[in-house]
Amino acid sequence: MARQQKRCVSCRSILFFIAVSLIEAGWCREIDMKPHWDEHLALENPHKGWYHHFPDNHVNKYIIANDSDLTDFPGMDHLYIRLAWAYPEPLEGQFNWEIIDQLIEKLTAKGLGIAFRISCRETSSDRAEQQYATPRWVMEAGAKGDYYRDGERRGADGPWEPVYDDPIFLEKLANFLRAFAARYDGQPWLRYVDIGSIGDWGEGHTHSGSRLHYNYDQRKLHIDLHLKYFRTSQLVVADDFVYSIANLRERQMMHQYILDNGITYRDDSILVNYYVGAFPATYTVRSPEYFAAVYRQKPTVFELEHYATVKRQGNWLAEPGSPLAENGNGATGADFFRGALALLHATYIGYHGYAQEWLADNPQLSIDLLNRCGYWYFLHSAAMPDSIAGDSLSLTLAWENRGVAPAYFPYDLVLRLDGPETFTATVLAGNEKWLPIENMIYKERYTISLPQRLPGDYTLSVKLYSNQAHRTVFLALDPSRMDADHFYEIGQVRVLPLKYARRK
Repeated sequence: MARQQKRCVSCRSILFFIAVSLIEAGWCREIDMKPHWDEHLALENPHKGWYHHFPDNHVNKYIIANDSDLTDFPGMDHLYIRLAWAYPEPLEGQFNWEIIDQLIEKLTAKGLGIAFRISCRETSSDRAEQQYATPRWVMEAGAKGDYYRDGERRGADGPWEPVYDDPIFLEKLANFLRAFAARYDGQPWLRYVDIGSIGDWGEGHTHSGSRLHYNYDQRKLHIDLHLKYFRTSQLVVADDFVYSIANLRERQMMHQYILDNGITYRDDSILVNYYVGAFPATYTVRSPEYFAAVYRQKPTVFELEHYATVKRQGNWLAEPGSPLAENGNGATGADFFRGALALLHATYIGYHGYAQEWLADNPQLSIDLLNRCGYWYFLHSAAMPDSIAGDSLSLTLAWENRGVAPAYFPYDLVLRLDGPETFTATVLAGNEKWLPIENMIYKERYTISLPQRLPGDYTLSVKLYSNQAHRTVFLALDPSRMDADHFYEIGQVRVLPLKYARRK
């Protein structure tokens, strides 16, 4: 009898040990989050999105009629100011920053960012600042140049083009860039600065001007000037800046120099008529290899041909007789936009026109493209315990990035337990390695410490958060699962009293 009682006690001990072990293991279960996905939400997330061109090579181009045109636009991230040098420095050493600052002050107060390109050559002559994009006083100081249009010299009523490696021109440009960078470099709202000091509209080519060629050494002078003065903000260069180098070896050297110095690319030519006929297989992207080489480290930029021009040429709807109808194999302009976006791995995208017109024509497309540019996070599942007996909680979240690029900043995963009390903990999400590879799922295991015993039933919720931008990173999940603090509900977990924890 005694022996039998001992066996029963022993059995109970073993069963208790197994039960405690299972509790500590958490009876882990997997919660499927896919039924809660919503792919049609406009996710306005940090470090990505739309931008609006204004001014766009001219102070009157794409004027913002109402601030709400931008603030109500889904995912509008920044204003892209592309302006000739003559506007902010009309006289040597006398700066008219107000032309820029009035836009900066108004729109950054509404949460938008700013990007810049300062050009040295425009193609119109209706204003002195357009004709002399490089200020006239630079020419009068002895800098070489001439009046060009479409490869031919023009009279003094044509737009003036400097010789881009002229010593006087470079000296005056360096002085301007020093002052410009001292004022704006490193500002928290500054997304990037384009290197726009060579070529028509700052695009790096001279096709609409002299059609003179500039080699690696000449272009490197301009790269180095920007690197010297812009020490913090991201630098960007148009792909034409590299491709316009005639010598293939020097072209590759310049591409490598750009990569080595942390500069990234933009494409200014999507759906430009010539490229519709020349590069339809790559959605008018002429140099996808440039973007493939840089996008894992730096954000890239997509610029559409002027939207009104695309429509006028019939290319947006691939109207009969249009170049896109003849070369696009049944695709529309929207299809080319999607295809180019994927090849460019673009984080920032621009429609290049008036905000109201674009959005009225393309309401759902604007949301679809917003979500696809940059990163786009889907939560597949959460593997988590039914109960917690110890002093920590471990769970595994399965993530997918359905965008076209990674995120370039680390985000925090914030976990919250709501029950008898509320407990919040923050860990690094690990998101920078979530690349946009089809069907690639990233399983991340997270462990947080529980500072005290809080027995009871709890709801576990999570959110991603950017400390750099001080903003939530929204997920493609049903917003009904999200509370006012932007936490998404995952599931229930029971916190057991301390007595269930195994004694050491």
